[in-house]
Amino acid sequence: MQNKSFIYYRKSEYGKCADCNEDNTQPAWCISCDPDKATRWTSGNKDIDDCMKSFQLRTWRYEDVIEWIPFDRLSVVEEIGKGGFGSVYRATWLDGIRRKVEKINNGNYKRAREASSIVALKTLPEGSLKELKIYGLTQNSKNRYFMVLQYADSGNLYKFLRTKFQEVNWKTKLKLLKDISYDLYQIHRAGYIHADFHSGNILQDKHLSTTLQSYITDLGLSKNTNENDSEGEIYGVMPYVAPEVLLGQKFTKAADIYSFGVIMSEISTGQRPFDGQNFDIKLAVKICKGLKPEFAPGTPD
Repeated sequence: MQNKSFIYYRKSEYGKCADCNEDNTQPAWCISCDPDKATRWTSGNKDIDDCMKSFQLRTWRYEDVIEWIPFDRLSVVEEIGKGGFGSVYRATWLDGIRRKVEKINNGNYKRAREASSIVALKTLPEGSLKELKIYGLTQNSKNRYFMVLQYADSGNLYKFLRTKFQEVNWKTKLKLLKDISYDLYQIHRAGYIHADFHSGNILQDKHLSTTLQSYITDLGLSKNTNENDSEGEIYGVMPYVAPEVLLGQKFTKAADIYSFGVIMSEISTGQRPFDGQNFDIKLAVKICKGLKPEFAPGTPD
């Protein structure tokens, strides 16, 4: 069966849809009926409704639905981070995140949610977070909108290396670098430059897995490669800023890759490059003259 530009198939093993009595298109999910039911809500803001419902109507699986979450279903909201492009909060979502559909007795499937879930809230519209799973949107009593998303339980890379460096072996370090490089590749592939790429904008998460996962976040300063007017603009955390940008040239993909090289050094040594020095014009001049971060002895080639 075809729906606009998408082709989907009904399978008897997925069970019957309770509304149309046809075979489901995914376990316990009918793409003809369930996305429409997911849109029967309102935030009170037509633009928010239209945007979210356009995503909901294209949802292929139960666990991927992005929801409107009433703010009173979030408890113990506390600020855990603040930057130039908004704040991040930790909260408990009383309804819990949707879990992957479970197969039960007789080959049937059961939808499930966690009893309650720790989630992160990101203020909108400042900046954005990439790759972390988005659960929905909410609005507080002051009419401020928040994105509700996966809570990265191991903090950012900068803090993680300060507290856990001695516990991290090279296998884990290389896994983190692989995650980070893949995220950066995806950003560049989409036609964007991050332009504020440093260890404070990389989150670590373990959650239910035993494997640590890294995510690049905070694209508030990102640039479309076709609309890049950043010449003469200098911002970011100095040790990660490419020399040509410090000299007034535009941010480029190559500048992001330079920042990635600095992050490689940081993962190698456990220290932010040039720690102990003032991040001032003197350091900028040294970087432009060729000062580079060092790697720890024993770092793999």
